[in-house]
Amino acid sequence: MRIISVISYPFLPATTGGEICTAGLLNELSKNHDVTAFTVEPYKNGYEYQTGKTDMVYAMPFNASRYYNFSLIGKLKKLIKQKQVKWILFEQPWFGWLIVFLRLTTKNKIAVRSHNIEYLRFKSIGKWFWQMLYIYEKFTYKSAHLVFFLSETDRQKAIYEFDLKPENTLLTPYGVDYLEQPKIASQQSIFNLRNELGIVPNEKMILFFSTLSYAPNSDAVNYIVDEIYPRLTQQGLVFKIIICGKGLPEQLGHKITNTAHIKYLGFVEDINLYIDSADIMLNPILSGGGIKTKAIDTLARNQRVISTQNGAEGIDIDICGNNLIITQDNNWDDFANAIVQHINQPKQLPAAFYQTYSWSNIVHNLVEKIY
Repeated sequence: MRIISVISYPFLPATTGGEICTAGLLNELSKNHDVTAFTVEPYKNGYEYQTGKTDMVYAMPFNASRYYNFSLIGKLKKLIKQKQVKWILFEQPWFGWLIVFLRLTTKNKIAVRSHNIEYLRFKSIGKWFWQMLYIYEKFTYKSAHLVFFLSETDRQKAIYEFDLKPENTLLTPYGVDYLEQPKIASQQSIFNLRNELGIVPNEKMILFFSTLSYAPNSDAVNYIVDEIYPRLTQQGLVFKIIICGKGLPEQLGHKITNTAHIKYLGFVEDINLYIDSADIMLNPILSGGGIKTKAIDTLARNQRVISTQNGAEGIDIDICGNNLIITQDNNWDDFANAIVQHINQPKQLPAAFYQTYSWSNIVHNLVEKIY
């Protein structure tokens, strides 16, 4: 099968959840199909290996005008003819007008891959234009032949909110590279990291990681410092909280510096080592839409996640065993109690988790749908 993926944002090197999701789909899809990415210049060159065998075409200007740049029509139609593709896959719903034009002037099939229900995400963070975005998002999805969603929750919401036909939708979640539980880091590597972080043998390592320039994630750090940390201290837990991720606001960084037993590391190269070394991972998210990819990455390594309801939205709870513990939003007493209660408990992730969230199975279902 020949496919063009239209991606209107830089995603290489893929470091954030959304970027990794985009690159991961291209990588898996290109293993057995002819895939071309029509996109903007990457953040840095040399990371094309993250997209596997995908042919990268950097033909889109990286500025705001790209969303109403009619020269893209000619470029894209030329590429469609050259590649003789059947399907065009748009990542995210921002090119509704272009989708309509292609449907009117070509015989190509069009799919859109939703990363969030965007109007609800912007509504949750207080943006005034969410109602206009609802109209545009509905217009875009109804203009496509198929719409893919990262969570069953989002799929069902979209069917209802946008009046979509269920048979024209498909679940294509954020994926992981494993078909079964992976080998974790060696005990020596874990010992070395914990020693490097100053974590003594009787201390618990509590982890939070995310892209911290995104407000819902930086808010989560505030909740950790102001709400969760003092409650854990009051309960007598001996711990150190490790926070990883780029883009932490400066003021919040100063607050962490002045708080004992919390350490901010910035971006780390091998987050899997930190996941494997931790005793538990926190996901105290209260706003923002869509599935929280950091929770999927953590669960996939058989690590336990303590999450708010918002943070667990979109994750299939039934296939997470006892590794996903959910507390009500804003109930920080219950959140802290859940950490203390579960931090020493054994972990076990069902095999069904990998059947749902492995890239191999996700792409198999996608290809069956579009063939």
